[in-house]
Amino acid sequence: MTIKNVRTQSPLVLTYANFVTPQFVANVVNVIGASPLMSREVSEFNDLCQIADAVVINIGTLKANELSDIVTLSKVATNLDKPVILDPVAVAVPFRSKAVQTLMQEGHVDIIRGNAAEIAWFADIDFDSQGIDATGSGDVIAIAQLAAEKTGAIIALSGAKDVISDGHQTAVIETDVPLLSTNVGTGDALSSVIGAFVAESLTVENVTYAMATFKLAGLKASRQITTPGFYSMQLLDELAAITSEEVATFMTESVQYL
Repeated sequence: MTIKNVRTQSPLVLTYANFVTPQFVANVVNVIGASPLMSREVSEFNDLCQIADAVVINIGTLKANELSDIVTLSKVATNLDKPVILDPVAVAVPFRSKAVQTLMQEGHVDIIRGNAAEIAWFADIDFDSQGIDATGSGDVIAIAQLAAEKTGAIIALSGAKDVISDGHQTAVIETDVPLLSTNVGTGDALSSVIGAFVAESLTVENVTYAMATFKLAGLKASRQITTPGFYSMQLLDELAAITSEEVATFMTESVQYL
């Protein structure tokens, strides 16, 4: 699914957002041409999943009494054949670990988008982290592939090197944009962007296209703005202006399939 398709079809992305970044996430989804919708109210999940094209679950500010809600949301979406994307923020923290284990056991997840430390948790590999930040080092390709094999989900590992894998097919984007990590919420936004691109079809190729689009916009923004404060606004502008032709060229030059 290309950015042109997203703008033509305007898929509705339902996000169970954390309370830190919902406006930025909604703005990003909006400027790429998709339709953002946020909800944490279980009583309307069925109605909203009926009209949504993809569902994103972000556990960034999850509370214990909300765990059953995200399990329900994943089940409702899956029963309606809507792709479910999980953003497992700081999953190595014990409460979050238990919550995600419950979600994976009782619900269903199609895609997991996280940084290297978060994805390493799914692969049962030690990887240093500090809160929401990955601080360690390791073979991120092997980590993503193993996480995909263990979970059965498409893994979207984002960072200096992006890796997308379903355990059989793997794509790598070797483009580092350091400024993307200076703004809290870019990862959250990327998870919902992926939702827009897989609304039509749940494939490694569509996840890769989503991540390439976001990474290219981040790269272009970094060429215009070098300070964190204005960078997020420039990123929105670049996402709004980016073309399918630009993304196709970037993918040819920067994406490697293994």
